[in-house]
Amino acid sequence: MSGGTLSSFSKQGILLLSILHYGVGISLFNKAVGDSVELPSGLERECIKSMEWKYRKMVIAEFDGNVSLPRSQFKGRLEMNDSNFSLTIQELTLQDSGEFLISAASNKGRQIPTKTIHLQVHEPISKVEIQKEIKLLANQSCSVWLLCNVSVGSNLSYTWERGNETYRDDQQIHFSLSPADGDISVTCNGSNPVSEKSSSATVKCSNDTTTPEYDTWMKWCRIYIVVPVGGAVVLIVAVAVYYCRGRCNTAALTDDTRMKDTRSNSQVMSIYENVDDLAVPRLNTLQTLYDKITFGRQPETPCSSYQEVL
Repeated sequence: MSGGTLSSFSKQGILLLSILHYGVGISLFNKAVGDSVELPSGLERECIKSMEWKYRKMVIAEFDGNVSLPRSQFKGRLEMNDSNFSLTIQELTLQDSGEFLISAASNKGRQIPTKTIHLQVHEPISKVEIQKEIKLLANQSCSVWLLCNVSVGSNLSYTWERGNETYRDDQQIHFSLSPADGDISVTCNGSNPVSEKSSSATVKCSNDTTTPEYDTWMKWCRIYIVVPVGGAVVLIVAVAVYYCRGRCNTAALTDDTRMKDTRSNSQVMSIYENVDDLAVPRLNTLQTLYDKITFGRQPETPCSSYQEVL
């Protein structure tokens, strides 16, 4: 089965699943990021008195004799045709996905059944890569694991082609090879509702293969898991060593400060000690500074109490 036929089958399958999921009365539009879309209302102005478009229960466009566009996330990107009330949205983003409701009243005042349009905005596929692991077994055959990696991660379909064999809807495939099979070409096709890309790889089983060939997600594991974890461990150890050194230095500084304070305290003398160091023998009775200065004078008979003090 050719790749083009498979792609057509995948898109038809997606459309069928969408109808079953959203219902027959609901229209589905798939668009890519950056595209524009025109959502039809199915109404004609001649028969309509009033109508409105709602997105997530908020009115984003309405007609009641005149067209008006209330403030919304589509500001500057939204237009409504005043003849058939179709809604055009430009520069679509992933956040624009959702359900749009159209409600209207006829000129005779009859309420027209509400119509629902579902818009799904997708990121286009930019790249497809095949990761492979080939391991030589004891019976001299090879076990081959292939993984198809796509640049986006939602609403994807996979198709594998290996010679005349086809695998569908599996991101990963596994098969066995012998050295006699030679070089085998394998192609993975990744698609979503708005884009499609493919990638090819060559695999081979060799008798001199003594260790697993990790062209694989094992290399990815080492790069993105082992290396960051190892770096985190080294960082934790470095922080712990720095913290311990800081604590040791602080303790040593505290002990040194205490020793200096002890030596300083042992050398402190008061003014009275300086005075006592004078070469004057101490008397048994308590002496004052004035006693020491006037020591050796013959006391005179005081004429008054003031003279006695001096």
